[in-house]
Amino acid sequence: MNQDQDAMAALAVAPEEFRLDGKHVLVTGGGRGLGQAIALSASRCGAAITIIARSEDQLRSTAALCAAAGGTCSIQIADLSQPQDIQGLVDRILESGPIDGVIHAAGIQIRKEAIAVTVEDWRRLQAVNMDAPFFLSTAVARHQLESGRPGSHLFIGSLTSSIGLPRVAPYAASKTALLGMARVMSTEWASRGIRANVIGPGYFETELTKDLLADPQNSARIMSRIPMGALGLPRDVGALAVFLLSDASRYITGQLLNVDGGWLAS
Repeated sequence: MNQDQDAMAALAVAPEEFRLDGKHVLVTGGGRGLGQAIALSASRCGAAITIIARSEDQLRSTAALCAAAGGTCSIQIADLSQPQDIQGLVDRILESGPIDGVIHAAGIQIRKEAIAVTVEDWRRLQAVNMDAPFFLSTAVARHQLESGRPGSHLFIGSLTSSIGLPRVAPYAASKTALLGMARVMSTEWASRGIRANVIGPGYFETELTKDLLADPQNSARIMSRIPMGALGLPRDVGALAVFLLSDASRYITGQLLNVDGGWLAS
């Protein structure tokens, strides 16, 4: 390679840098919604996928979609609200090979005024939305650090990672916590090639938003706030997840990247 070719190589991004061939990626909540879309997008780009959720039927549905697209997808039935079981789950998955990426798409929602939230409500939501991502990522990173293997950890935040919305205090607390968590992990692990980022979806039609969007008044209010004038499609998050898992994003860590149709900019 001459000097001009060296310079060109440094400036260019090759299509193969966006591929995930040879990578093994875990996706929690992969049986439906955004988790399913992320799993399918990563599978189509060459990754071997392991999806984790409580519902075997939903997991098998996603695995079938990945197989139909020519991908490889295995399932793990697990209750992520039990953090003491997470290390054992990771150990079982590692028996089939190392892990390169993890996407925390599992989550639950509780819609109540803050003064109506019970201790049980709070603890149940934090166990799934905050505790599970922390202990799963640290279990995976421990192995990556010990083996010298780089990796990418993606947390799914929300608009509430950046702004306050009514009647979702426990959810907002968990999604804000994920942002702080990812920033700390990114500083601790960056020198070893392990990255941590947060994707911040706006409003998408998923199980978590179905009831909210079914109310015409709420739906009209939400749509009026989206400059693009439409709800996001699950594949919009899937595409960003693939980018952040791939070598094309090798210099991005500790960031919140919003996919919201312009909501936070307006």
